[in-house]
Amino acid sequence: MREPAFFNPPPVFIEIRPDVLKVLRGDRGIELPLERAADGKLTGKCREKLAVELQTFLGRKSWQPRVRAVCGISAHGVSLRRLTLPATAKEEFARVLRLQIEAEFPLSPDDLAWGWRDISNGAAKREILVAAVRKETVEDYATALAAAGLNPEFTVAALARNALCPQPDGSHAVLEIARNYSELVSFENGLPGAVRILPASGGNADAVLKGTNAKIIFVSGIAAAENGIFENLSARVDCRRLETADGDGFSAATLGLKKSVSENAPLLLLSAKPGPSKVSFNFSQPETRLWLKRAAVLLAVLLVWPFAEALLLNPFLAHKLASFKNERQQFVSVVNPELQFLQYLKQNQPPYLDALYVFSKAAPPGLHLDSLAISQHGDISLKAAMQNAQQVMDLRAKLIASGFFSSITVEEQTPAPDHQRVNVRMTAQWKPAAARGALKIGPTAEEIESAKSAGKSATGMAAPAIPMNF
Repeated sequence: MREPAFFNPPPVFIEIRPDVLKVLRGDRGIELPLERAADGKLTGKCREKLAVELQTFLGRKSWQPRVRAVCGISAHGVSLRRLTLPATAKEEFARVLRLQIEAEFPLSPDDLAWGWRDISNGAAKREILVAAVRKETVEDYATALAAAGLNPEFTVAALARNALCPQPDGSHAVLEIARNYSELVSFENGLPGAVRILPASGGNADAVLKGTNAKIIFVSGIAAAENGIFENLSARVDCRRLETADGDGFSAATLGLKKSVSENAPLLLLSAKPGPSKVSFNFSQPETRLWLKRAAVLLAVLLVWPFAEALLLNPFLAHKLASFKNERQQFVSVVNPELQFLQYLKQNQPPYLDALYVFSKAAPPGLHLDSLAISQHGDISLKAAMQNAQQVMDLRAKLIASGFFSSITVEEQTPAPDHQRVNVRMTAQWKPAAARGALKIGPTAEEIESAKSAGKSATGMAAPAIPMNF
């Protein structure tokens, strides 16, 4: 399974020479000239031009991730050293290596971009191969490439060319012939020795043979045939050509970098920070691919799980729902008749309290109630003594105005023997339930609070007994 190009854009392979930048991506390449100031750094105009040309070549949008760029720098100013370190604890190794580099190189490790590779092969003492160059050189290139949307990693181009040799782990030399200079590096059992910069004078085979004792020399570079050095070397030593494709961006260094990355071969990366190499997040690494696949599987499970859970639990939920419906039906079959009976009682119970409340609100002052009879069918009979006939008429008028009664009749009205009161007997009939439904009968909140206050003040006083028949 290949990751989409959005998450893992194909890397770019760059060879940085003093006068030109060779860029290779896939089967396309481009070469950009470099302009340098008096101090050897790239000019500002050159930086701007590189950013524009590289962005056009890559076709990268601003919202897309940065492209990994594996860069091989020329051997100018590069030093290769083999250092022997004593056996130390793992946590002390970095400190010991840093101290050894500080002793072997003219500059401090903080002023160098350097990397290392363990070549001890399990010996008691660790043998380390260290490559270093001035940090400002690497930072100059890194700034220019970062402006074009690249994430650069740096190694030595002379070491990358060795990947194109038929037996990169053997003993030989690799000679790169450019127009203005040549780079020569010898390999012993696949391990590089010192890197040398030679003049590119035509036919100067003696300078090459003086710089190496290798029996086999692999030659690359477009100027090899023009200078005639390949023919001169072939007459004195086993000299072979490194096969490279023709075209812009194609060189032994860019093709060697491409082959190393595709085969996951270790690269001796130069880093401006202390450590073996610059750490980069590469989606093409096997470990990264494995974790990406695990993350993709986990994400797929999280997305699919709600739907899978619904499908798996659907039979159990259906059975449980059916059980709830059955229990509910059984509960309703038991409760519903009782509920209907209670509702019937509530709807058909006589409004005794409402009738008493209406009488209490309409009763005049000084009323003496002798008896009050209320039947279930709404027939009411009242016997009472009042102060005068006017109170009788007022009581009847208030009962009629309440709207609770359909008829109110004064059956008897006679003076008392002491002529101080009037004895009255009244009959009434309340209205049907449908007619009483719109009436609002009952004490208000203010009346309830007032009754509570009056009840507290009258605590301990006995109320007069009133005979009532229901």
